Amino acid sequence: MSSETKDGEEKDILKATQVYKRTANLLDLCGGWILPGQENNGGLTFRTLWKQTDPAVKESHDYVYKDYTQDGKCGPAVPTSKHGLICQIREKMSYLHLYNHSEDKKFCLDLWSYNGLVRRYDLSGKDLHGPVYTDTEFSSLSVSQDGSKVVYVAEKKKEKSVSFFAEKAKPGETRGGVYDYAESWGEQLEKCCESVICVLDLDSGELTLLDTLSEVFCAKPAWCGINTVCLMGLDVTCSKHGAIYCWNRPGCLYSYNLQTNCVVKHTPERMSVYMPSPCHETGKVAFLMYGAGGPHRKYMYVCVFHGDGSGEYEIVGGSLFYGKLSPSPWIDSLHLLLVSYVGTKSVLVKLNVMSGHKENVLEGRYGTSSLDILDQVGSKVLFSVSDLNPDLDKNTRQRVGFIDLDRPDEIKEFWNSEQSGKQAISCKYTVKSYIREGREYNGILIEPGAGCLDLKTLIVFPHGGPHSMYTTSFRPDTYNLAQLGFTTLLVNYTGSLGLGADNVGLLPGNVGDMDVKDTHHAAVQESAGFQHVAVMGGSHGGFLTAHLIGQYPDFYKAAAMRNPVTDISSMVGISDIPDWCYCEAGRDYNVYHPPTPTCTDISTMLEKSPIRYIDQVKCPVLMLIGAKDLRVPPSQGVRYVRYLKSRGVTCSLKMYPEDCHPLGSVPCAGDSLIHVYLWFMKHLNLSSS
Repeated sequence: MSSETKDGEEKDILKATQVYKRTANLLDLCGGWILPGQENNGGLTFRTLWKQTDPAVKESHDYVYKDYTQDGKCGPAVPTSKHGLICQIREKMSYLHLYNHSEDKKFCLDLWSYNGLVRRYDLSGKDLHGPVYTDTEFSSLSVSQDGSKVVYVAEKKKEKSVSFFAEKAKPGETRGGVYDYAESWGEQLEKCCESVICVLDLDSGELTLLDTLSEVFCAKPAWCGINTVCLMGLDVTCSKHGAIYCWNRPGCLYSYNLQTNCVVKHTPERMSVYMPSPCHETGKVAFLMYGAGGPHRKYMYVCVFHGDGSGEYEIVGGSLFYGKLSPSPWIDSLHLLLVSYVGTKSVLVKLNVMSGHKENVLEGRYGTSSLDILDQVGSKVLFSVSDLNPDLDKNTRQRVGFIDLDRPDEIKEFWNSEQSGKQAISCKYTVKSYIREGREYNGILIEPGAGCLDLKTLIVFPHGGPHSMYTTSFRPDTYNLAQLGFTTLLVNYTGSLGLGADNVGLLPGNVGDMDVKDTHHAAVQESAGFQHVAVMGGSHGGFLTAHLIGQYPDFYKAAAMRNPVTDISSMVGISDIPDWCYCEAGRDYNVYHPPTPTCTDISTMLEKSPIRYIDQVKCPVLMLIGAKDLRVPPSQGVRYVRYLKSRGVTCSLKMYPEDCHPLGSVPCAGDSLIHVYLWFMKHLNLSSS
């Protein structure tokens, strides 16, 4: 390497790290709450939780609380080292904080009032269960209607065991069970093996474990009556499959009566139930439901369980919906507030549970921005507004808003009060529409803003899943690339969510063809005026990246992949989601009786895989692998690089030993993105001067 080339690379590294640190330092909204008991002359107080990162100093996020009043005043940021689950006890004008403390391995529940910490419940000291769940899939923290009890979910206490060669076993210990295998729920949930539902009496401190059914894994408990808890029960009579990002696992809605210890199942078997959300006043429970199996993410029915003793539920409106329910979505006994994903954005929808009528409550107010619910108390809603352009002048990635749905014209928005002093450099983005073979799909084109270098290079970036979607919510990766001079095309190909329920079902059996051609069609449409076209993607997006550089080797000049699927046939036996391999290849799969792959299954999976185009790949390939990935085994990327190198293709492989599928840790996220930038700069012969 010449000294001139080395100096150029050092300059690129310096620029990339400066841009990355500036973006990482923007406050990123993690949650928000409407605080109880703070009504002064009709005013409310809102607490928000933000994270901030300095990758040069720390390998973890810093978390801060910021409080806002309804008249727009903002309090100072208050640092916090704990994060977990938070819920309110409105009757006692206080709130609860459930968390695992990693340093001393304790798990606690804190009761806070506005005067400070009232009481700390040392749950680990009771020695009745293992660590509490704080993940997004199974966790819950719910307070009873009278504010006297709280229900949550934790890992069941494991039986202590010693070696066969130990002198003697202590009371309660068994011999020879040290290496017993406990099946988990896979990627990012490897510590979730056997759950237990826990009820804590906040007055006496007494902790009770509910005696639930052995054939189900209990999750998402919530109070739906004074003495009744509803919960999601996942079927474990079959093998556990990876659960994160997967809404298709078989399970039912159950209720548990604490007085009679009676468990009742309310929904049919072989269905998927998700996000049970009760109404304290009526006992009704809203939830999402659809048939188990098939695509991991899909449109579902909004259902309501009546909780009136009849044990009946009904489907609201009869139409399918893709979105989510908040923990407290009930506006009143007849209306729910939902987050619905449509096109390339998320919107807030008011749903009448009797008529099925839907209303976009903020339609036209926020243009192409995406909305989400932070907290809701009846008609009062704290929400976030996210856009691909952050507001650097306010040092935030998102806005916070408040609306009372009884007075929808009165919307409050809150910002950080201090000015950051940073130049407000924005990117430009445009929502795009495409048609191929009569099917409509979309994308988002993100370009460098005014004042940024324009490298005249298009990076095509298909999403993973494949049944997921890009929205207009802020993305640090594409924002950083825009600041560095790249234009990025996010593609929502056929099979993506947000395009309608029927669209999702078109892709299984056609992966490696329909999604590839859709993505390439969009790339060709947008490539005019660019000197170079590169491609990048992770997971199924990496699968498409490998396909694109193999099927169109003269079009794409450089590629980067994160934990890509390169050979479905060799992944089926070792991934935590073998059903994905069958479903997307168009083969039948029974989760209750998982099949052993036939020769036809294997040949079909191989036929759909990008590995079959390995001999046609020409462009340089950067491979980014998480060594602890249980979703897409690291061997998929390692093997692909090995084959490319043997064919003389320029490759580089980065292995992150402590990271899993998303490559989302603070050190890894920065390192991987900067490597992508440097890879494209080098192999496309670009200059940042």
